[in-house]
Amino acid sequence: MGQVELTLGDASLITLTFLFTDIEGSTSLWERESEAMRTALQRHNALLSGAIENHRGCVFKTVGDAFCVTFDEAADALAAACQIQAGIGAEKWPTHAPLRVRVALHTGPAYLCEGDYFGTTVNRCARLLAVTRGGQTLLTSATESRLRGALPKGTSLRDTGMLRLRDLPHPVHVFQLMHPGLAPQLLELGDISGGNKREAEPVARFKPLDLYEVPTLPTVVLQALRVMQDPGSDARAVERVIVHDLALSAKILRVANSAFFGFARRVKTIAEALRVLGFTNVQGMIISVGAFDAFRTERLNLLDFWRHSIATATAARFLATRQPFSPDEAFMAGLLHDIGKLIFAVQAEPAYQRVLELCRGTAMSSLDAERTLFEFTHPEVGEMVAERWALPARYVAAIAHHHDPAAAGDEGTFCRLIGLADQAAYAALAVDCTPHPSNAEVSSRLDALALPASYWQDCLQHLRQARPTIDAFVGAIQ
Repeated sequence: MGQVELTLGDASLITLTFLFTDIEGSTSLWERESEAMRTALQRHNALLSGAIENHRGCVFKTVGDAFCVTFDEAADALAAACQIQAGIGAEKWPTHAPLRVRVALHTGPAYLCEGDYFGTTVNRCARLLAVTRGGQTLLTSATESRLRGALPKGTSLRDTGMLRLRDLPHPVHVFQLMHPGLAPQLLELGDISGGNKREAEPVARFKPLDLYEVPTLPTVVLQALRVMQDPGSDARAVERVIVHDLALSAKILRVANSAFFGFARRVKTIAEALRVLGFTNVQGMIISVGAFDAFRTERLNLLDFWRHSIATATAARFLATRQPFSPDEAFMAGLLHDIGKLIFAVQAEPAYQRVLELCRGTAMSSLDAERTLFEFTHPEVGEMVAERWALPARYVAAIAHHHDPAAAGDEGTFCRLIGLADQAAYAALAVDCTPHPSNAEVSSRLDALALPASYWQDCLQHLRQARPTIDAFVGAIQ
């Protein structure tokens, strides 16, 4: 079974891939053809049980004809789904119309208690199954990101976009399994009218497919991040990845030697930077430098974006000293928290210019302007990009929920800290069109973090004094 991450009483939090199934229209089939359905269900159960057993799945619940299954590996879950659909499609059914099975997959943490699973991951899988049509297999980006290079032979994944599913506060990025024998009419999704629909059309449509046209982080950056996330790696291993990219190496050393870090002696090598600054700080440098080079626009000046991101990171580090979080980890999350804005600015540049104009011409925040002009907001887009970059789960949560930490579950406190740092950066440096946070909003966050009101003023003063070094960091990554 998957790794146990946390135990609360008799409930264990475990990360797994969930596979849910049911038979489309089974109620009416039972009403019309009860004898045939009794025979058909026995065969259906045998086919599903065989596919699940073949791919190391564990059935933890059945409800009527519905199967609820867990897998340690997403690739096994998808392989089981393929075998299920192939077996169901090839069978000669005793009913007048062939049975069609819906399959939905989603990966994430869930609580195991007395043999059953609970939590948002289970809810999302169930909501996805509700919009899946018989014969279709849908999966979320959380599952898709674990499948790269591991698809069953002859299959592919089709990006169906972002879906707003019933009762879920944020849209879900969904993919469809494409396999031999899939009927053309099954390329359309089921009814999503129960989702959260907009009352007015957005002026700009930003689709998840557009993200694949955005420059990704340079290969050397992604390789370095993978090495740095390996607990067995040391400074020399990271240096070996970076040292051959002279431009990247030079910029990292320039940042390390900038006034932001304020070392008395010069840092001369990447390995030395890692030893002096730590892996987390250098991760932030690598992402900042790589993203600055990869994501550029012709019309928009992104210096204010980077200044705000670095100011938020600075505030997050300051606030984390009074919280049970690593200051370096808070710095990294603060640096990345608005990455969705960067994607908007690069991929939808002309339309995002209207967001900035709307902010400047009204008292509207950038988040409210995005809701007005786009289908999605920068936290939603940022979350999707962070998942595709395989960033650690805590950073993904901070990117997705720094505006609504209550939705972040176990990472809510960390997201509140990043959200407060975001507000402090706006209040202290006024580097964006977003209006200053209200006193009530600040007080609420301070209370939730058990921080005294005086600490807010201390944080603002810290940022104002740090303004020259923040500008030095921005200058160094250019």
